[in-house]
Amino acid sequence: MSANEKSILITGANGFVGSRLCRRFLDQGYRVVAGVRPTADLKLLDDLKIEYRHGDVTQPETLPDMVRGVDYIVHNAGIVKAKKQDTYFAVNERGTRSLCEAVVEHNPDVQKTVFISSVAVAGPSTEGRPLKETDPPNPITTYGRSKLAGEQVALSFADRLPVAVIRPPGVYGPGDKEIFAIFQAVYRHIRPLIGDVNRRMQLVHVDDLTLGVSKAVAASIDSGDIFFIAEGSSYTLTDMIGMLESGCGKKGIPLVLPAPLFRLIAAVSEFSFRLVGATPMLTREKSRELNASWEVDVSRAREILGYESQIPFAEGARQTFDWYKKEGWL
Repeated sequence: MSANEKSILITGANGFVGSRLCRRFLDQGYRVVAGVRPTADLKLLDDLKIEYRHGDVTQPETLPDMVRGVDYIVHNAGIVKAKKQDTYFAVNERGTRSLCEAVVEHNPDVQKTVFISSVAVAGPSTEGRPLKETDPPNPITTYGRSKLAGEQVALSFADRLPVAVIRPPGVYGPGDKEIFAIFQAVYRHIRPLIGDVNRRMQLVHVDDLTLGVSKAVAASIDSGDIFFIAEGSSYTLTDMIGMLESGCGKKGIPLVLPAPLFRLIAAVSEFSFRLVGATPMLTREKSRELNASWEVDVSRAREILGYESQIPFAEGARQTFDWYKKEGWL
């Protein structure tokens, strides 16, 4: 059976990553089903020929109709910021359980379910070596702990459903809002040198992430397999800031924020936002995450899935800056 006879459900299809997943699978000839909440903003999907199905992972009764009859599922829906800790687990853990239960009951013949997790599950890299999928998980944030709980739920169904887990690091690219602040700072002639500038980091361009997910969908792999999907190279913070400067053609003034000072700023931000009932952009947990090294070994994805990242950060930064400028974000 050819790919154009296959259907795939993408949960959280209206977001930054979800919409790019829809485009990737459409380009590969799949019939794409977008799983979205009834109130979702669909502007990123407006020009696509896809089927919409409404469902919310926090409302199990909405899921049977969403999951029925599709050949593959990419469970991309999740939450990265929340006012309350339990909200992370309501979506990332309990929502995953509800989805898997719906699939077992209403689409038991599904060919594969891919769970989009996060490198936050693994925790920072230590001892100067990249993390491997076999390393014990060590999340340092509530988000990471909730994604680990979601992973464990998905893997607990591995004997009833063909399941694969993808762990990306920070995702960037045209349309991203989460890492936009760094691009914006560099564009405004600021070099944000936070903490240890020699720590190593690895990101993934959104199009490389969707490539890795598509490889995981197509590959013949064992149920329960886990893969890091990231750029093949890691960089120091100094290197990355230099690439961002080259990408936008601007040189900046160094803004040096030692780790203790950055933690203090994060604490004040967290307190101030919560005082007015808003979700803080920068928290103490986030500051710990930003001060750590994040380096992963992608050799398993290369050997088993045939995945190789295509977009080095220098190229991806230029492309992303061009998009931000074209869309009037900068």
